[in-house]
Amino acid sequence: MAMRGLALIGCVLLACPTARAETPPDVAASAVPTAAQVISRLYQFDLFQQNAVDRTDSRAAGDVLTTAAMRAEAATKRDKALAELQRQTGTDVPAQGKAAAMRAHSLAAADPTDGPVYVRHFYAAQLAEYEVTVTLLENYLQSPDNEDIRRFAEAQLPTLRSELSDTRNALADK
Repeated sequence: MAMRGLALIGCVLLACPTARAETPPDVAASAVPTAAQVISRLYQFDLFQQNAVDRTDSRAAGDVLTTAAMRAEAATKRDKALAELQRQTGTDVPAQGKAAAMRAHSLAAADPTDGPVYVRHFYAAQLAEYEVTVTLLENYLQSPDNEDIRRFAEAQLPTLRSELSDTRNALADK
């Protein structure tokens, strides 16, 4: 049991760099992304959130279940807005990869009965996704290539930053 706990703590510590490493090379943190990359990343982020709630066992801590459910609901709403935005702007978005689903699937590897270790693993995975997404939107807003996508990114950013802050605080408290 102790070895498994240590292994999961190691996974938690590796979660943030691992998620960043899985970011597509054409969306590097220092590069200015395109409108299509912004939409694609938001779809990936939403897919992660939707899969995370599916991977969160009912035995998990109440705050984890609540957080996962709220974020999955927000992701579903954002996906609808993204689909409409994509239709309106005629933005061609690359086919979605499975990276976000695989990162969310990693939550299934953590045992919800491990209590605090599982909670830290959940929030570390969330933190990595938020950091990549917020950074991408901030970089896009430095030099946007589409006015509609710019407005959408500006509207999403305060909420995502707030959730990023909440996630950092939750992880620090765990």
